[in-house]
Amino acid sequence: MNDPITDDDILRLARLAGLDLPEAYRAELIEAYGHVRAMVGRLPAGRPHGDEPAHVFVPTVFLPNRT
Repeated sequence: MNDPITDDDILRLARLAGLDLPEAYRAELIEAYGHVRAMVGRLPAGRPHGDEPAHVFVPTVFLPNRT
């Protein structure tokens, strides 16, 4: 996530998501987006799908014992 994004891009994405923000909240959204982008940049990438716990979850393990 190193691609530069402008304030206008952020506001356009918000509009596409259905957000109709008053002027007072636009600067706050732009600032928050920067923080979210930094957090996403710290997430590890390039791992195989098999490493995802959802792919190895076996719900029957959690059934009550029926003895």
